[in-house]
Amino acid sequence: MSRQDSEPDQLPNQDRDAELEALLVEREVRQFLYYEAKLLDNRKLHEWLDHIAEDISYRMPRRLMRENTADTYSEESYYFDEDYGSLTTRVKRFDSEYAWSERPPTRTGRYVSNVVVHEDRGDELDVESCLLVYLSRGDSADATFYSGRRYDTLRRREDGSFEITDREIRLNQTILSTDNVSIFL
Repeated sequence: MSRQDSEPDQLPNQDRDAELEALLVEREVRQFLYYEAKLLDNRKLHEWLDHIAEDISYRMPRRLMRENTADTYSEESYYFDEDYGSLTTRVKRFDSEYAWSERPPTRTGRYVSNVVVHEDRGDELDVESCLLVYLSRGDSADATFYSGRRYDTLRRREDGSFEITDREIRLNQTILSTDNVSIFL
């Protein structure tokens, strides 16, 4: 048997071109999500808001405990269910003296992984990713984490950048170990 006979069949160039294009899109999405995490960790909330679409739906449903099911989330009960107006109000409040829960600010470290582009419609992409957020406050040696999955719809702008038009966060925890959710996930 010659070496050539033992090699797997080559993909036709058209399939390879489509695969390369999909890899480039996935890389762009990963870079965007890493950039977003950096903005949020550095509390550059106004810059983060620049990447939020005015028609966004931003929500985190409550996880339900049901017998023999692991991934059930409420469709009626949320930790938050926000739109662009409420997100803008929250960002402005952080600039004011009334954001008591963020005095001193929460220190965070966001770790984004397992990024998958489920559907690419050209101008919009459906993306799933895993998120781990480390949180600590004040002088406390204690820290806590949020762990979960995010389901995003990203819209490509004319300049090639992305904006988030839909985000659903599904935490792994059933009960939060924090008094409130004052950060953006």
